Amino acid sequence: MLSTEAAESEALVLSVPLSRLAHQSRLHFQASDAAITHVEIVPVLSAADFAMRVFAPSGSDVDAESLFTIQEELATGSSGGAESVTTLRIAKNDGGPTATRVQLMLPHLIHLNVSVVHGGVTIQDKVEGDVKVVVGRGPIVVNKLRGKELSLKTNDGSIRVASLVEGETVKLEAANSVNCKRLMAGKAEVKLGKGDPEAESDFGAIYAAACSITSATQSGQSLLRVGNMHGYLRVVGEGLKRVHVDSISGALDLEDSGDKCEVEAHFDSWTDDAASSILVGGDVRVSLQPTAAIDVELHGTNVAVGEGCAFADSELDQLDEDYAVFTGELIAQEGAVAAAATSSGKINVGSAKDDAMRTSFFMNERAADDDDDNADEAEQQPRTPRLFVHALSGQVTLEQLDWMANLKRQHLKR
Repeated sequence: MLSTEAAESEALVLSVPLSRLAHQSRLHFQASDAAITHVEIVPVLSAADFAMRVFAPSGSDVDAESLFTIQEELATGSSGGAESVTTLRIAKNDGGPTATRVQLMLPHLIHLNVSVVHGGVTIQDKVEGDVKVVVGRGPIVVNKLRGKELSLKTNDGSIRVASLVEGETVKLEAANSVNCKRLMAGKAEVKLGKGDPEAESDFGAIYAAACSITSATQSGQSLLRVGNMHGYLRVVGEGLKRVHVDSISGALDLEDSGDKCEVEAHFDSWTDDAASSILVGGDVRVSLQPTAAIDVELHGTNVAVGEGCAFADSELDQLDEDYAVFTGELIAQEGAVAAAATSSGKINVGSAKDDAMRTSFFMNERAADDDDDNADEAEQQPRTPRLFVHALSGQVTLEQLDWMANLKRQHLKR
């Protein structure tokens, strides 16, 4: 979005009414020229306000009439009424080096396909429909998107989601960073590039049957934080500095091939057959809610176990002077189990495991798997939850913390 100073020095050079644009229609916008083009999607309620408005710097010599090509696909109303536009295609022609700002006033129920070579895309308020945005150079900023398929990509810039992206399939790809308050999906895929060596990506909360985050940076300076993860999260890095996951209800597989990536993660709940792994070069600190048992295998230059942790069976092998392997079955703390059983507050830790995978997106996906599992239940052997941690050149710390203790620790650190 243009700054206030820039907006004050620009003038409206073109206004095209789009009042016949139907709800749940499709908009294709393409700006493939080298000039800077900022696109703003503004949802409005009244069809009388549907329009395309083009702004350019005051005093610039812009032939606005020839700057855009507009094509419409029409459909007649079901009762023989007026025609409406079901598909709108807008292409920006090569009009010289002058920067422009294109404001599209559209219905909030619409499918979007926006491509900009140089500039940026902003989507205000809430848009519902399939959305695909590709920017060659520049940022993508959205507030709230909801649709079956959502895809945001910038080859040289960052992505910021102020409120929510929600869809069956969500793809976010940025050269620099992704900052997203809330992501909800059946399947989510996030790709982080090498653009900014000190990029910091942040996800407030992720609710997904499966979410993968891949980072290509090898700088050893980039940071990744996930607030609350509900479902399965896979993180693959090539040289991150630090990965922090405030809480996980589900499972985590994290791997970084760099030599010093540090990890801090807290597991709030997990299913009976859950298996999680962390393989990195630096120090790892893992905390687990104390109401359920889990098998652990910890590799590091040093392995430290917090006070209060008790094991049904454990073994510490010192492979050499500076590397240790610890295995054991961490048992639930009796006091924590009793407290969870009698909990009546808003957050019931005792039932958190059952709720770990319960969201509207992947309950249906898991139903088919459950049917297959029930058919073969007699042949299946129960699996014990398992956590595997391998810190190549760092130490591993394991402790048990309930949700309140973890929350206090996060607050103190911030």
